[in-house]
Amino acid sequence: MILDEVQSEPGLFQNLRGLIDQGRRQGRRSGRFLQLGSASVELRQQSSGTLAGRIAYLELTPFDALELVAGQTEGLWLRGGFPDSVLAGNDVINLKWRQDFIRTYLERDIPQLVPRIREETLRRF
Repeated sequence: MILDEVQSEPGLFQNLRGLIDQGRRQGRRSGRFLQLGSASVELRQQSSGTLAGRIAYLELTPFDALELVAGQTEGLWLRGGFPDSVLAGNDVINLKWRQDFIRTYLERDIPQLVPRIREETLRRF
């Protein structure tokens, strides 16, 4: 089962713990649940505590130059390594994707880590 945006449902981990333990008693092992979402400090702490011994983390990094075909590596320097940015059909689509990414990062992800910094201050930075 794939669970996306798990950071928006932190109470989910307690329920998953019960399902995982029940499955283990029935002989089912790992790989039943794939959790996707932004990794906040609080989320990692809660998931590691609630799902200790039942969870593994995999950080997905952007592309690096060795993963791209010839001709795409220059774009990596300008567009960054995220797939939607690298593979955007043109510069307008790429710019829109990057602006949306930065906005989401500033509005949602950074405040989870450092809640006292104003969005406008982050945007100027």
